[in-house]
Amino acid sequence: MKVALSWLKKGAQNFGLKLSDEVLEQFGAYMELLRAWNRRHNLTSLRTEEEIAIKHFLDSLAGFLIFRPEDKDVVLDLGSGAGFPGVPLKLCGGKWSLSLLEPRLHASNFLRELLFSLKLEAQVIRERAETACRGDLREGCNWVVSRAVARLNQLAELGLPLLAPSGCLLAWKQEEVKEEIEEAERALRELGGELEKVFYYRLPYWELSRTLVLVRKVRPTPEKYPRRPGIPAKKPLLSQEHSIMRN
Repeated sequence: MKVALSWLKKGAQNFGLKLSDEVLEQFGAYMELLRAWNRRHNLTSLRTEEEIAIKHFLDSLAGFLIFRPEDKDVVLDLGSGAGFPGVPLKLCGGKWSLSLLEPRLHASNFLRELLFSLKLEAQVIRERAETACRGDLREGCNWVVSRAVARLNQLAELGLPLLAPSGCLLAWKQEEVKEEIEEAERALRELGGELEKVFYYRLPYWELSRTLVLVRKVRPTPEKYPRRPGIPAKKPLLSQEHSIMRN
C-alpha cells in the first residue's frame, strides 16, 4: 500500500494538491475497506492498490482542476457508487457539505460504513435521482458531481433539476466527448443548462486521457423534468441529428 499511496501523493501534485500524511492515512483506510467489501460485493472492477489509487482516487481529485466550491456550498455526488468522486474530494478539506446519492443497497451500506470509519461529515441518500429531484433536494445544490454514471444527455436530465440557479454540473468523462456533447445539445437547451467548459487532462503513471465537462444552470428546469424513473435512460433527450441517426 505504501507504493500506491506514494503514487497518489506525487500524482496529486500535478493537480495542485498537497496531501498531508493524515489525509494519506485516510485514503489508505478507504482503500482497505473498499478491497474488503469488494471480496463480497462487486463495488468496483479495479482490484489492485495501484489501480484504486490512480484510477479511482487520483482521477476523482482531478476534479479540483475545475471544482471550486465555496464553504457554504451544497455538493451532491450523483450515482456515487463506492464514493467516487465525492469522498476523495471531501477528504481534501473544505467546509462545503456533501451528499452521496446512491440507490443500490450494498453500495449505500458501504458508503455509510466508509463515512463512519473515516469520521467524515457527509450524508448518504439511498434514492434514485429521478425521485430525489421531486423532493427537497430540487434546486438545492450548488454543485452536482458525477463520474462514470451516464451519457451527458441523461446526466443533464438527472442533475440539472437538482441545481440552484447558476449551479454547476461537473461530469468525469473519457477522452472522446465531442459526439456526446453534440448528442446532449437538445437536453441542455430544454433543461436550462449551458456548456461552459471542456477540460482535458492525463492521469500520471497510466498516462490515460480523461475529460471534465462543466455545465452551468442558466435557466430554471421545467417541472416536467426529470421524467419517471428509468425513462431518461430508455428514451434519452437527443438532438435532431442524433434522433435521425437512431431511427
